[in-house]
Amino acid sequence: MADKPYHRIRTERAPAPEGCPVDHAFTPFSKTYMDDPYAALAAKRHDTPVFYAEALGYLVVTRMEDVAEVFRNPAVFSSENVQDPVLPICPAAAAKLAVDDYSPIAVMSNRQPPEHARIRKHALAGFSARRLRILAPIIRQRCNALVDAMLAGGAPAEFVTGLAHPLPGETIFRFIGFPDTDDRMLKEWTTDRLAFTWGQASDTEQETIAEGMLAYWRYCVEFVKTRHADPQDDFTSELLAIHDADPDALAYREVESIVYGLSFAGHGIVSNMLGNGLISLLSDRTQWDELCADPTKIANAVEEILRFNSPQTSWRRVATQDCEIAGYKIPAGTQIFLSLGAANHDEALFDNPETFDIHRDNARKHIAFGQGIHFCLGSRLAVLEAQIVLEVLTKRLPSLALVPGQKFDYVPNFTFRGPKELWLTWDG
Repeated sequence: MADKPYHRIRTERAPAPEGCPVDHAFTPFSKTYMDDPYAALAAKRHDTPVFYAEALGYLVVTRMEDVAEVFRNPAVFSSENVQDPVLPICPAAAAKLAVDDYSPIAVMSNRQPPEHARIRKHALAGFSARRLRILAPIIRQRCNALVDAMLAGGAPAEFVTGLAHPLPGETIFRFIGFPDTDDRMLKEWTTDRLAFTWGQASDTEQETIAEGMLAYWRYCVEFVKTRHADPQDDFTSELLAIHDADPDALAYREVESIVYGLSFAGHGIVSNMLGNGLISLLSDRTQWDELCADPTKIANAVEEILRFNSPQTSWRRVATQDCEIAGYKIPAGTQIFLSLGAANHDEALFDNPETFDIHRDNARKHIAFGQGIHFCLGSRLAVLEAQIVLEVLTKRLPSLALVPGQKFDYVPNFTFRGPKELWLTWDG
């Protein structure tokens, strides 16, 4: 199978499947949806759990059983579209990424079997228990340093820029092996990729983001070359060792592309999870106080955060052949919007799903990290980061509270959801 590019600029769209309900207004880019995607889709999940969104050009799937069935059948429902821009990219931005040396290839989320299994096996080995043990004290130390800075600046403090954004970025950079001296530059290059692939960026914004993507790709290529000549104890060096032992097991450009793609996957989603988590916990002082009194409850609280206020509210698939979903005949080529948020609030699986409950006994049955062969590679690292942040905050700032009266604003996009700003205060 020939290598496929990491991104493809898609413009085609299949019509509504025959007999399927059609919604002419639904779009995840609306403020109503971004403010509360769960309420926006609750009635749909009950009345028309599968429908075609005319404005979007996607089939929307909302029930857990249907979403899970799509995830479990990669031969029929391919992930090859998940990194492609949802909306057309302007010609100027597309031209910037058409240069000969911008050549990342599909390797993980959008790579199909059988190559996917080969690559994933080696990439997954890098997320070993040993690697997480190495990272845990680094995450905790940096988290404490960022809390120190918050305390030094005094209350109120803005949490997203102060901790939720920098900590996951620096964590994944250390995991990959990037030097901390490059952090500022790397964050500038990688921060806005969400808007390019899943959002509604203006032409000017698209050009700027494309320039950053190209610069970051070139950085990754040079970094992999450096690590090849001088291996260290990091994820990149582990991948290169696999390549050197057997180039057929992992190609050199696959190593470059894994490094390129991993920084976003391990950054934005975790940032959203931390912001969403504090909003959920601090909106109910009883549950926050419980965590402060008993840190052993933090692990299940993180799972409930992922279920109740998912950092990734949807994902995508495309039908590779004529098929069926929930009894509707779906033609090949149909783009599919899998609503992870709606599925995580499905009352068929979760009692009182609109209630945030850190004691929920089946919280881990959420689908925030996907399911099946493309289950999120870095899920254990993301959960580890969230647990450490809550351990540090509940211990050091038990009086932490939301600044009263603030309105949370979210970036309109197809998939990811987290507050742009989150203002916190505390006693003393």
